[in-house]
Amino acid sequence: MKAFILAAGKGRRLGHITKDTPKPMLMLKGKPILEHNILMCKKAGVKDIFINLHYLPDKITSYVGDGTKLGVNINYNFEPKLLGTAGGILFFLENFNKEPFYVIYGDSYTEFDLRDLKIYHESVKSEFTIAMHWTNDIRQSGLVELDQDGMIINFIEKPKFNSIEGGWVNSGIYLINPGVIDDIVRKNSDFAYDVIPKIIKRGQKAYGYKTENKFWAVDTPEMLHNTINEHQTSKTYR
Repeated sequence: MKAFILAAGKGRRLGHITKDTPKPMLMLKGKPILEHNILMCKKAGVKDIFINLHYLPDKITSYVGDGTKLGVNINYNFEPKLLGTAGGILFFLENFNKEPFYVIYGDSYTEFDLRDLKIYHESVKSEFTIAMHWTNDIRQSGLVELDQDGMIINFIEKPKFNSIEGGWVNSGIYLINPGVIDDIVRKNSDFAYDVIPKIIKRGQKAYGYKTENKFWAVDTPEMLHNTINEHQTSKTYR
């Protein structure tokens, strides 16, 4: 199998923390977040990984290299101008034309097993599956609404309202069948605002997979600080 990992963003909300370090290279449990995601792919049998770059690309390529030391093959594409979370996959689309492939946001961490997502994806004959986790505050995430069969009927990115009960939200991990997004993806397109809504509107088989694994995003200094403390790492950012 193959995977596309998004690693181009700067992480502006992290301020000075990402001045000299790309967001995916922030340390957690002794490794960069990006390395955790690569190893998660390897565990699931992914051999070929494609990564988009933009901000401080040398910091990523000098550490990860061609993937040999991590047991995978890695190909990069540098974006002189950011193309969006979905636009960044344009350069690699021809590599994803034979079997389902993973898309993973490279600046988040989870201990999720990608093989579970694949089993579910195949069992419901899905074309586009989103891994989800439960959160009590849905305002910083993409809220996923499902029908009784688990099919996605609505998706709201960073809703301005909050639910007292919480909700199932996007974990930034997708499993996508070849060809499903080819005619949707454009430069500067986004999975949350463009691709997912279009798939739902067209009535394609898009499902949400509920995972009980915890998920950590590091979008703000507070979120990063809480994540690091929870994992009791020695690295701190002040």
